[in-house]
Amino acid sequence: MGNLKAQMAVSLDGFIARNDGEIDWITKDVKESIGKELSPAEILISGANTFNYIFERWGCWPYKSKKTFVVTNTPINTIQEEYLSFITDSPLEIVQELKKETESDLVVIGGGKLITSLINTQLLDELTIYTVPIMLGEGIPFIGRTIGSEWNLSKYNTSNGTLSVKYQFKIETKQR
Repeated sequence: MGNLKAQMAVSLDGFIARNDGEIDWITKDVKESIGKELSPAEILISGANTFNYIFERWGCWPYKSKKTFVVTNTPINTIQEEYLSFITDSPLEIVQELKKETESDLVVIGGGKLITSLINTQLLDELTIYTVPIMLGEGIPFIGRTIGSEWNLSKYNTSNGTLSVKYQFKIETKQR
């Protein structure tokens, strides 16, 4: 079974983006670190807002060598690529099946709502938080309401003022 991992850059006051979705405050070092975590993954899972943000800014999906699943409430029929699938029905069940079917890691690309759902359903195995030393004052919050879960600290590091903390979901609390 594969492990489902997520990395998220968060401001000191708990936001993952400005109100308009802009992430220009995330440092180059953090972007590179997140990119390194994406490299070995064969499967990516993205929230619709994150997918749209990346697609609009770059004009394409930059991870074409990886199978990508986009969790969305509305079907997006304009893009049909063999590496890309849009999940509109039972997304958490599909993510659970993907974890069972693969031995490699699956990586979540952004989305506070998606990460919150994955935490609440105990599907997320690892969470790395990059706390960037900036206060945005307002914006899109990191995660929503969770049902409560316990995590074990597995690694931490500081670089250029940014704190990187990696947590593993506490296995004893998982009930699958």
